[in-house]
Amino acid sequence: MDPDNPTDECPAVFVDAESGDFYMQGETVTDPETLAWINSDSRIMPGESVVKLPRRMAAIILEAVNGTYEPGRRRFSTGQHPRPDEDVRSRAEGAGADVR
Repeated sequence: MDPDNPTDECPAVFVDAESGDFYMQGETVTDPETLAWINSDSRIMPGESVVKLPRRMAAIILEAVNGTYEPGRRRFSTGQHPRPDEDVRSRAEGAGADVR
């Protein structure tokens, strides 16, 4: 997660522990000019979206890409999530994606 964000909000990068796939959580881009610019180089297909991650996330993205992150690292310790009813990971420790 964004280390400069003191609250439980995006952006974040997730790495699936089994497949190594990446998931990006960030601001959904809706600006028509930005979408046209991106679409002019890389066609945005139905079912796809563009997500904005701030520049300050570059080091975290590199950790995920290079595999230099601490496996299993979470922003909140088990039982310490500010929204415990939504903390799926605490209910199933060790499953799914790692938060970066």
